[in-house]
Amino acid sequence: MIRPSLILIVALSAGCVSTPSPSAPLRAGFATADLTPPAGWRRAGGYDEALSTGVHDPLLAKAVVLEQGGERGAIVVCDLCSIGRDISDAARQAASRRTGIPVAHIVISATHTHGGPEYYGVLWEAWHRSAVEKHGRDIHEPIDYVARVVNACVEAIAEADRRKTEVSLDHGIARVAGVAFNRRYHLSDGTTVTNPGKRNPKIVRPAGPVDEDFPIVLFRDLATGKAAGSLSTFALHVATYGGPTFGADFPAHLETGLRAKLGEGFISVFGEGAAGDTNHLDVSSERPQSSDTEPQRIGAAMAESFLRALPAFRRSAPSLSIRSDRVAVPLQEVTPEQIARARDALALKLSPKPAFFVSVEAYRVLWAEKLRARDGESVREEIQAFRLSDDVAVVTLPHEVFVELGLAIRQQSPFRTTLVVSLANDVDFYVPTRKAFAEGGYEVSTSPYRPGGGERLVEAAVAMLQALRR
Repeated sequence: MIRPSLILIVALSAGCVSTPSPSAPLRAGFATADLTPPAGWRRAGGYDEALSTGVHDPLLAKAVVLEQGGERGAIVVCDLCSIGRDISDAARQAASRRTGIPVAHIVISATHTHGGPEYYGVLWEAWHRSAVEKHGRDIHEPIDYVARVVNACVEAIAEADRRKTEVSLDHGIARVAGVAFNRRYHLSDGTTVTNPGKRNPKIVRPAGPVDEDFPIVLFRDLATGKAAGSLSTFALHVATYGGPTFGADFPAHLETGLRAKLGEGFISVFGEGAAGDTNHLDVSSERPQSSDTEPQRIGAAMAESFLRALPAFRRSAPSLSIRSDRVAVPLQEVTPEQIARARDALALKLSPKPAFFVSVEAYRVLWAEKLRARDGESVREEIQAFRLSDDVAVVTLPHEVFVELGLAIRQQSPFRTTLVVSLANDVDFYVPTRKAFAEGGYEVSTSPYRPGGGERLVEAAVAMLQALRR
């Protein structure tokens, strides 16, 4: 069992836990802002450069702002593959200046849609540099997209803050079966492989579990009883959409299904859960799973489960409190030779078409180099926790956390309903378990962490939840 240890928490940036007066009402506001890049921008989600041909769904920043007594916080989820720390820091600081919400009480996360743009990071840097060398400028980037992301997050928070009304707090855990599968498999040759193919005869068993719980918080206008918006999370890779156009994937279809019953103005703020080793591919079935149909199928299934569970939701007395702590996670060492080779690989100097794992290794090495240059031998990772009531809490973690780590947090949480949101405030490499590091495989190959880093995040998160519950 993973046990909490307060020793691992190296900084308490939000101070002591405050408790609003029981008579103070909870106020919440929801808003969105557009993030859609121009057609022709690079698409995210792969190691080869790919350009968007248009827009399938608009990409949005969705915000919920919460306030009770003197405590205030905001959670934003963007229809992006990820958001780098420099960019999220800029957005959080600008939003804080605009609204007065403390920086440490603002979360900027991404759904991880592979239908989003590539606009920062080690892959983007290689492609951007190549375009500038060839054309004198990057012909695929007609606007300052980083500024658009920052401005959209700030506008969504400011508008949600303006729209705050007194709300009730309902919560529950729906179940969504048959859409999430652990994508790592032990094979008969002793290897562990990601997505080994449908009906592969070498498959022995999945290398890990799935989490079919769908925790939900629903906010209703206290005066009218009308549903204003929800905050939810589910441990499934938001990577079912793979078309050539920009797309928001199944979270957009989840919102469409909810709006059909709860009203057109309803806003669904959905964050990807601990889904680093889960996706939608059912290798035991021959059923085709097209990126044209899977987002709608999964979004509709989630909306149906949400609405079916709604009558059993509990209502809690709000008690808002927010913490933001940091934990030191040791990084792998990388040599100058590895760094030089990684740069050459992404610049296509080693091969015009690098092997998949050559690109993956380059990704890991260059991110390790960046993080070590910024933080030293250990990266200082931020974890945030929101207590909404004595029954409900939200934890946010950076990067793509394995499902086992999210389950460990939820199982040890003292709150009845605990939402674990990943990809908060930082880039999208994987956070495997110690067990997975020993097994190897694709996800491990992308991670600059040393083994045990994910368990450190779990211990710190559980300690924060326990402190908030007390």
